[in-house]
Amino acid sequence: MNPIRTIAVTMVLAAGLLGGAGVALAQEDIGIPECDRFITSYEICVTTRVPATHRVTFAQQVAQLRTTWRSLAQDPQTRQQLELICRTQGEQMRRGLEPFGCAF
Repeated sequence: MNPIRTIAVTMVLAAGLLGGAGVALAQEDIGIPECDRFITSYEICVTTRVPATHRVTFAQQVAQLRTTWRSLAQDPQTRQQLELICRTQGEQMRRGLEPFGCAF
């Protein structure tokens, strides 16, 4: 687990935000720094700023994105383009969190 993810997990656990309506942070990185930074920031925002009534939707989105990105990272042909993909898709998802006061 990378140091940023370790801090994120610690923060969420300390705040007691994991649970039935919370978001469990995944233990595995994508392997592309741009992608890993985005997902960590996204998960921190969702667990600390998004109301519990909306968390499940955002958690499902990031889980699906993580699965897709991990698959792309394992394919040598798509891995080269993954940083740009993460940046582009990440920016779109980031805008969806702006109403909750997330800025990353």
